[in-house]
Amino acid sequence: MHRHRLTAFLARSFGLLATEFRALHWRGPRALLAAQTVASVLLAVTLADGLRLTDRWWVAISAYVVMRADWTTSWRRGVQRMVGTVGGAAACLLLVHASRGSVSGTALLLTLITGAGVYMALGSTRSYGWLLATITACLILAEATSTQTLWDVALLRVADVAVGTTACILIAGLVHLLRPYWNLPRLDAAQEESPPLDPRTRKARQRRIWQALPAALSIGMLTAVHALYPMPAFPQMLVTIVVLPMIPLRTLLQRDFGEAAVGLRMANRLLGCLLAAVLAFALLPWAGGHPALFLPALAVGVWLASHIHSGHEDTRYVGLQFGIAFLMVFVQDHAWTGELRPALMRLAGILGGVLMLAALRLALARLRRLWLTHR
Repeated sequence: MHRHRLTAFLARSFGLLATEFRALHWRGPRALLAAQTVASVLLAVTLADGLRLTDRWWVAISAYVVMRADWTTSWRRGVQRMVGTVGGAAACLLLVHASRGSVSGTALLLTLITGAGVYMALGSTRSYGWLLATITACLILAEATSTQTLWDVALLRVADVAVGTTACILIAGLVHLLRPYWNLPRLDAAQEESPPLDPRTRKARQRRIWQALPAALSIGMLTAVHALYPMPAFPQMLVTIVVLPMIPLRTLLQRDFGEAAVGLRMANRLLGCLLAAVLAFALLPWAGGHPALFLPALAVGVWLASHIHSGHEDTRYVGLQFGIAFLMVFVQDHAWTGELRPALMRLAGILGGVLMLAALRLALARLRRLWLTHR
């Protein structure tokens, strides 16, 4: 049964993706949005190089995910991303002393931060801000080794997001100003969904706890493992685990506790990662470490991802994950390089995060069914 569903999902997904690729045009509203996204990512990476920021992939992702067809939506997402990042960094600096510098303390603190952050994000009108606050706090704690380093990492994380978000807002604002004069095409903006149900009901609280628990435990366990056996792609694992549980509250309140929706998100993330890996590993050796070749190659990947993301409803999440995974793999730290090993490590981090979360969700789902049976 599961094999049949997987086969049907893959057949439908590849069919829709083929349709999206056939619909690829260099003119029209979708092409304009793709061009905006490419320009914002290229500007963000260029600014990151000029400012010598090391986590260039996070700068690029910030520029990529904030961009929307509508100026107001882009602006609001940019504000939420900055507020969430600053809030997460501040919370991390305030709470770090509770860990007392020990591995167990850090793992416990990351578990609590992840659980609380995912819980608050589910069903909130400020879900994006809560999500970024959680990711930021996790990334800072995971990278910092001392109080002094913690301050440095926190400032760098805020700078990364500020540069990427600013680049996106500048490009989006420029297009917004030029649109009436140049008669630029407009893509109908997707309406942001408000919480359809009250997240404070008893049932909603219970479901939000169940949804946050696997992510919190996954990050706590991986933190302990990372302390003993350092994993180069640990940040990519953290981001993957925090993002995947984010589903609408109405879906979470279904009989299956949203398992089908999260499973679909995992499958879409894996499919997006597969597409990103194929494209990135084809372009990295060709670019060969030359910025003059890397920037056009980066533009190709971002354009394709943005095109898919703005297309059919069932492929939008694949396009989003394709773009994020492509930037994680292709935009490496410090400088342009054609080496495949860092890209492979980051791809392994994404896949490892998906598998870790899937295993814990499966185990907790079985425990939940046993508890409901014998209650």
